[in-house]
Amino acid sequence: MGKTKKTLEELEDERSALEQEAYDEKTKLLNRSQFQELLELQNEEEPEFVAEIVEMYLADAKEMLNELSKLFSEEKVKEAEDGKPNYNTVRAVLHKLKGSSSTFGADGVQQKCEELREHCINEDLDKCRTGEGSLEELQSNVDILSEFLAKYTAKIKEIYELSQEAKADE
Repeated sequence: MGKTKKTLEELEDERSALEQEAYDEKTKLLNRSQFQELLELQNEEEPEFVAEIVEMYLADAKEMLNELSKLFSEEKVKEAEDGKPNYNTVRAVLHKLKGSSSTFGADGVQQKCEELREHCINEDLDKCRTGEGSLEELQSNVDILSEFLAKYTAKIKEIYELSQEAKADE
């Protein structure tokens, strides 16, 4: 037997459940008010708006994470005269990532940027690389957010397509 098509109401319930997951105090994936503002900007004329903003944010975040990885790499550290990463450059990249995450509403990423910045101020290379508040943890947080946003944007696309079908049937 074929798969039963979901109703618009069921899809909206699934979307709502995803949002609750994102706003949970434990995960701190997204800031409710900021993400809601972003969602309100999407309309019939621009049905892909949220997906495009998500794509831009994640591309920028991943680019900055790659830059941070290079700055903390063994090779870069060995090249440095003092045997340390360029903490000023690291903090500048973190500041950029923290700012874009704040604007987007990615509270968890923003918090991890702040924790990593503290390790940089203390020039603790081991803590910068692994453990609580490290680059490793920041990357993991961005990966989790990326997975969530992929599910969420797919859900809103599914809702949009079903609502368009319903309008066409009227």
